[in-house]
Amino acid sequence: MTDVKSTPSPRQAALSRVAAGASLEDTAQHFNIPPDRLRRWVGATKETNDAKPRTRRGKQATILDLAEHSGLSKSVVSRALRGQYGVSPDAQARVTAAVKELGYVSNAAAQNLSAYRTNTIGVLVRDASAPFYGEMQSALQKRGSSLGQRVFITSGALDNNDERRALEDLIALRVDGLIVCSGRLPLKEVKRFSAKFPVVVAGRPDIDSSVNSVYGDEDEGARALANHLTDLGHRQVAVFQPPQQTSPILHRRTEIMRAQLTARGVHAHVVSTPSPERAREAHARLAAHVTAVMCPNDRYAAATLLESRTSTRPLSITGFDGVGGLASALINITTWRQPIAHIGSNAVERLLHLITHRDEDVSHLAIPGHLHVGTTTKPLP
Repeated sequence: MTDVKSTPSPRQAALSRVAAGASLEDTAQHFNIPPDRLRRWVGATKETNDAKPRTRRGKQATILDLAEHSGLSKSVVSRALRGQYGVSPDAQARVTAAVKELGYVSNAAAQNLSAYRTNTIGVLVRDASAPFYGEMQSALQKRGSSLGQRVFITSGALDNNDERRALEDLIALRVDGLIVCSGRLPLKEVKRFSAKFPVVVAGRPDIDSSVNSVYGDEDEGARALANHLTDLGHRQVAVFQPPQQTSPILHRRTEIMRAQLTARGVHAHVVSTPSPERAREAHARLAAHVTAVMCPNDRYAAATLLESRTSTRPLSITGFDGVGGLASALINITTWRQPIAHIGSNAVERLLHLITHRDEDVSHLAIPGHLHVGTTTKPLP
């Protein structure tokens, strides 16, 4: 007996082609179907599917939703989401608009995230070459491994969009939750992920009522360093301040320094310094007018210290973080030492708790550091 295979109807064939990712326009032309009729067929199919019981919690947009919303094929949408070549500016703009309008967060596994565990956590680190982020990466990896977790680590070294895509890639790996260790990614982007996944922000003091965070008590550190210089008799102090747009955390840190100096009756000379290299230039301009410099971190302090070697006038210099090679006794910078190991451990533990207690209230944990008085600050003669 010969098996007879049924031939799909034009409607079935057209709908199958659209479901596979082809655009409505291409499909209509391929089957010689009026575009309006094909849209009605697709609309009727969508209504039928929408009437079926949902098996996932919430209403999370999929890549097919983005394709339908933007009028593009699934493959084009996929390339646009990943920032790959071959996507026109118009198509990229349409996909970006659809992402915002539908509240899309990538990952087919997101629908099943609460159904099973992979014992894997994802970590975004801004720049592991920076001492703070490098130490934080090690702390997160060590604590995660000790608790039986696989730790997937990525970075977004280019810009905010690169960091967002890095988080999307981590979610695609079916991680159970995310730890964000970046002072650059806007909180509104972090909140978009935390609305649907367990997320903890590590090492970032600007808190939000909807995002869990663990960080060092930077306000205490900034004030302690300002008080230290004031107690040494300094009354003309420069504060090297990175721009808010590129370094929001360092900018905030130096604002606290400035405010505390002012509160203690010290004249704070705030100088915009986008990088440690620019700090050296700023030192050359200010050396004759100030007796101390407060830097946003130890990298700035090291650059300023290097420049000050050629100056005949003594200058007290403070840093911040106290980690990595710059914490060496050979340099011995006066700094605020961040409790990075504790921040990392607590961030991992908090995330694992959130994974199993999704309805837990948001919490913010500030961990104290300590003032290290090195050889780069001295009493005013």
